Amino acid sequence: MNKRVVYLEDNMIDEHEKEIFQADIPYTVKGNLIINEDGLSVPIHNIWVDFRLIHQ
Repeated sequence: MNKRVVYLEDNMIDEHEKEIFQADIPYTVKGNLIINEDGLSVPIHNIWVDFRLIHQ
């Protein structure tokens, strides 16, 4: 079974200047979401930095 992983090119920062996703960390795509270590999820189509999607 293929696993999809996203690597962000830059850190994702929210409107309060808080880093919510780090660059170069593999985030597994679950359904259509990436989820950080705090449980925050973002739909992959709403990622606002450049990223690489890899099928493993």
